[in-house]
Amino acid sequence: MFRLATKFKPTREAFETAVAAGYRHAEFWLGPEILADWEQVAALARQFPLEYALHFPNRKDLDQQALEQCVALYRALDCRAMVIHEPMHAVSGAELRRLGPDVKLAVENHRLSITDLDRWADRHEHLTLDVEHLWKFTLEDAPLTDLLASVERFLNRSVGRLRHVHMPGYLPGYDEHRPMYCAREMVLPVFTLLEAAGYEGFVVSEVNNEFQNARELQMDCLLFEQWQETNRQGLVEMDRAGLKSAG
Repeated sequence: MFRLATKFKPTREAFETAVAAGYRHAEFWLGPEILADWEQVAALARQFPLEYALHFPNRKDLDQQALEQCVALYRALDCRAMVIHEPMHAVSGAELRRLGPDVKLAVENHRLSITDLDRWADRHEHLTLDVEHLWKFTLEDAPLTDLLASVERFLNRSVGRLRHVHMPGYLPGYDEHRPMYCAREMVLPVFTLLEAAGYEGFVVSEVNNEFQNARELQMDCLLFEQWQETNRQGLVEMDRAGLKSAG
């Protein structure tokens, strides 16, 4: 089973809010100032019952020390993945792999065409699928059925390399990075596709700062819990039907 996660800047308030909302998994974004203080960030993160992933800074100008600090923080928190965008991977990926062969650099899709999407998936060892980017930029707000078919096709081809998923509650015509509960009609079937494919990483409710409060975050936890319960009930009913048929 995959794990629901939230994403935030690693401040004490953000950790406390995430835990209070019900999260036990988190990704946090990084910048040079955070990396320079990585030991204190790691010490703070260890105070909370969370499992972590990191998002590499969206910058191409990081020096050698910052790259070393990034790998050190990853290892200190035993992270599951480090999300990185392709332009940053092109600049820093080789050195990050040299510094940390154990680091799972999960390259994220962004403004890719349909053809480029397949090339992205095929050329990287580890992947981060951003469902919002897929719908908004690659499929250009096509109908939901097209998105679900595209996600299913991607999973059929590449789930073995999928390490991380970003899934805000996006719907065409609305702002990016809204909570998952704002787009139940998209989120719930994607949950089901991920489970059916055997994906076991994080699914991150990647939301803007205005939604980084306990109430909004808790709504996404509740949505995930309701999906889990509905899914369990469906499996129980299938088992019962199978027993009746066998009898």
